[in-house]
Amino acid sequence: MKYVKLTLLAFFFLITSCEKLIFNDDPANTPTNNFEIFWTDFDRYYPFFQTMNINWDSVHSYYMPLISDKTTDIELLNIFTQMIKPFRESHVSIVTPSGWKQFKDDSIWFNSSSYLSGRPFNPSKYLLSFKVNDLNIQFYDVINHNIGYISINSFSSSQSFFIIDDIIKQFKDKDGIIIDIRENTGGEIQNSITISSRFADKNRIYGKIRTKNGPGKNNFSQWYDLFVEPQGASQFSKPVVILTSRRTASAAEFLTLEMKALPQVISVGDTTNGCVSEPTWRELPNGWSFRLPFCMVATPDFKVYSGKGIPPDFPVIETQVDITHSIDKILEKGIEIIEEKNQ
Repeated sequence: MKYVKLTLLAFFFLITSCEKLIFNDDPANTPTNNFEIFWTDFDRYYPFFQTMNINWDSVHSYYMPLISDKTTDIELLNIFTQMIKPFRESHVSIVTPSGWKQFKDDSIWFNSSSYLSGRPFNPSKYLLSFKVNDLNIQFYDVINHNIGYISINSFSSSQSFFIIDDIIKQFKDKDGIIIDIRENTGGEIQNSITISSRFADKNRIYGKIRTKNGPGKNNFSQWYDLFVEPQGASQFSKPVVILTSRRTASAAEFLTLEMKALPQVISVGDTTNGCVSEPTWRELPNGWSFRLPFCMVATPDFKVYSGKGIPPDFPVIETQVDITHSIDKILEKGIEIIEEKNQ
């Protein structure tokens, strides 16, 4: 089997350049056409049917008889929602004029106060001169420890992440660095590379990627290697701990894979969200849009974490007792690990 090393951006350019969708005529806006296009696009591009143990042909056989020219938009949307319900991947969603439909109820992770492991707690207890601001990336000293702390709350494209070079310069004499991405729900994957490359000692393979390129179950491109390499003025090679949670998603999960490929990095916290892929948008004749992953990402040893999440090296789940006593148990474990590494 052949493996090719290239950047993630180069891979996306390659696969999107290889296929052009050409329609001689716009498909008619009928419930049947909308259903067939919706089903066919997933059949051709969705890479996780076998991983998720989903028989997509049987989905067509079951729902197609329910569609007719009299099917209403509400009925059609309900059918689509039921069709994608088995997909345990947050990148699968439908957008209509009435709102956003997603297969997976992430409210417990993203919005619910009952999930206690997804955010820093009482940071002023642990971080020097802590303040809340609107930046996606913030950095502080850890009180009573020679440890730097970096919080990355988003990988939004609206902000440059090259401030990491200044942070590395300021933290060069620290015994270690904690990177907190418990609240990071994703953004631009290239921003994750900007961060991880400042910790890479050499070119290292952190994953593999391939795309489904046909309707057959095994119609995939070859595997391409994904790698992280040193970039920027300097790299930090001392111990690093990365903090993750169920809110850690998408591009933040790419950062998790990238960092875990480096020898000085240990992950602490909860398993990540499980959307370790890159999505693409499609459109139906009725104007609805839907999103689905178009590539399969695996670890160097071919473990696929989409729909499952990336497990931490040291699982730590916070409880109401911790919160009551103003304890950020996940952060404390990260501090403990770095101190032990420096003994």
